[in-house]
Amino acid sequence: MVHCNKLQLEKMNNLNFKKFTLTNKATVIVQHISWVKSLCVYFYVGAGPRYETKDTAGLAHFLEHMLFEGTKRFPSAKKLAEYIEGVGGQSGARTYKEYVAYYAKVPYKCSHVAFDYLTEILFHSTLEYNAIEKEKRIVLEELKRKEDNPEVEIWDLWMEWVWGSSQWLGRSTLGGEKTIDAISKAKLHKYMKNLYTPANMVISVIGNLSFIKVKDEVLKSVGKIKSNPKSLRVKQPVFKQKKIRVRIIPSELKQNQVLLGFVTGVSYKHVDYFPTLLLADILNSGVNSRLFHKLVYDLGIAYSVWTANWTFSDTGLFYFQGGFSTENIKKALEVIILELNSLKREKVSNKELSEAKTKRQADLIFSLESPDALANFYASQQFIEKRILSSDQISAKIDKVTSNDVQKAARKYLIGKNLSLLIKGPVGSTFANAFERILSKAFGD
Repeated sequence: MVHCNKLQLEKMNNLNFKKFTLTNKATVIVQHISWVKSLCVYFYVGAGPRYETKDTAGLAHFLEHMLFEGTKRFPSAKKLAEYIEGVGGQSGARTYKEYVAYYAKVPYKCSHVAFDYLTEILFHSTLEYNAIEKEKRIVLEELKRKEDNPEVEIWDLWMEWVWGSSQWLGRSTLGGEKTIDAISKAKLHKYMKNLYTPANMVISVIGNLSFIKVKDEVLKSVGKIKSNPKSLRVKQPVFKQKKIRVRIIPSELKQNQVLLGFVTGVSYKHVDYFPTLLLADILNSGVNSRLFHKLVYDLGIAYSVWTANWTFSDTGLFYFQGGFSTENIKKALEVIILELNSLKREKVSNKELSEAKTKRQADLIFSLESPDALANFYASQQFIEKRILSSDQISAKIDKVTSNDVQKAARKYLIGKNLSLLIKGPVGSTFANAFERILSKAFGD
């Protein structure tokens, strides 16, 4: 019996990969690269924090850990590791806000091990009580590590403040002590039953294995697994802010962590996605970018700063993050405001825009020089966007962005009602009103 829906095979534009859908609705992406001697397999599962509730925050990330703790055939984490590492393979996983990604990389002659290993952990994990209790201790240590890293923790603080803990974007991916402690086998099993189903998965296979052999391996490992017909829907995140907000969290840190963010609503397929990417790059991509050069090289008041977009399937953020001494925060804000508003007042020059485009396109090329990166690149696009663009297609879209597009994006999204500034450090909460006056004067709109 053939388990492909006539393979629904499609050659995507002029790309070098093929895509098909199994009868159980799993989507499979394949690219044969003959000059490598490895194979990388990614399973993307729509099971991230987006599908949690306030009471189950952290469940997706916890389950990601648990799937490496033992299965029916490999009853311990050690046995699982011996299986994949015994052929020289590697494996891992990561929980993102909207999905969880699992991967295995093996020498191409051991391709069957990659498929077998991932199928085993995704569909046959035992979720034993003792392993769950042990994992709680491990995740609680991970939570403490996050709290000891102010550059990471400020994100959870900012997101909860801006979105609220009633929404998935406002909750930490790790969860909290109470929700982690409340995790049980029943909760994990229910979450897995609802979401770890082929129809909710994208499988990306890149490396030295022919399409026919990949098809055979996929059919053998996943093709006969039935999908849960239940479809879980979640609400689109709602941003309700109407004016500039400033919050200062006093801390005994030596440095103040600053996160100045705009909720833009620009998602992956939004018409302004590429203009906002270039807007961020002009400000802070490379040593020659406006904010990095000014704050680090000209003024010498920061070690590192970032400006970027964080994009989801139905919303997005534009943010600036950096660390500053208390005496330098006001100056840093003035510089940031000056550069943001200059992009609203004046069109960026053709030279500066061209340099930003070239760097963005080069970074894309550099990031896709391994089978692992390609597998991740294809799977993430297919899962979130339900389409796959090649690097050439993305470069073409970048090329089409004009200085007028960048200015329009700056004027549309870098405005007061979208803006929230969070500072954690020794600056003191009494500065909040002063900073709010500075921002209101600059972004009162």
